[in-house]
Amino acid sequence: QFTDRDKRLRRAKITRALHDKAAKTQKPLGEFLLKQNVRNITPFWIFNGMAVTLRADQVSELAARPEVASLRLDGVLTLPQPSPAANNAPAEWNLNAINAPALWAHGYTGTGVVIAAMDTGVDYLHPDIGPRWRGGTNSWYDPNGEHDAPYDGNGHGTGVMGVMVGGDAGGTIIGVAPDAQWIAVKIFNNAGNATYSGIHAGFQWLLDPDGNDETDDAPDVVNNSWGFSLNPGECLPEF
Repeated sequence: QFTDRDKRLRRAKITRALHDKAAKTQKPLGEFLLKQNVRNITPFWIFNGMAVTLRADQVSELAARPEVASLRLDGVLTLPQPSPAANNAPAEWNLNAINAPALWAHGYTGTGVVIAAMDTGVDYLHPDIGPRWRGGTNSWYDPNGEHDAPYDGNGHGTGVMGVMVGGDAGGTIIGVAPDAQWIAVKIFNNAGNATYSGIHAGFQWLLDPDGNDETDDAPDVVNNSWGFSLNPGECLPEF
């Protein structure tokens, strides 16, 4: 158990322990997979597992190995379509509904907080959102390898980020925490699909964005607003 009151120290210990466990337990399996000419081997330390591409005749042998607890197909999530906004809705009614202005008046505007989203990406050229990007290689991750810098060809992720940290470039504040910074993972590819393994890669990156457990660059908040068409109103135990 990790009970340190210092969040930075606690997260560092958790990350280091997960790394150590994966390094000690995955080596024999990794060597076996290489000998079997298995392709696309992606190790995960966040849940001590791997994503691999197998031939059908290799599945039974892999599943029978003593260090393998389970073996299953990589799932795929399809981006849900957002509901249209009401045309007659008053500006920023949502912020008034949760009394956000009252919190701002007490100084709670998100200063010093880093918020992350795993979604379709973020348009960092948006005037209400771009200035709040933390910036750097530890602030954007695309597990699909399609975009090296923040990008959103859909708009869903940008809208989500705007609700969280949007500023007042349009005349009024649109985000709950307008002084917070953001980082993001673009789990949905350009076709609107997200693999389970890609989502796990996103969670793993968020726990240690720069790959150095000595630095504390993980976000304070992670938002996931995907929606599950096959599981309406339910959680997905996979994550």
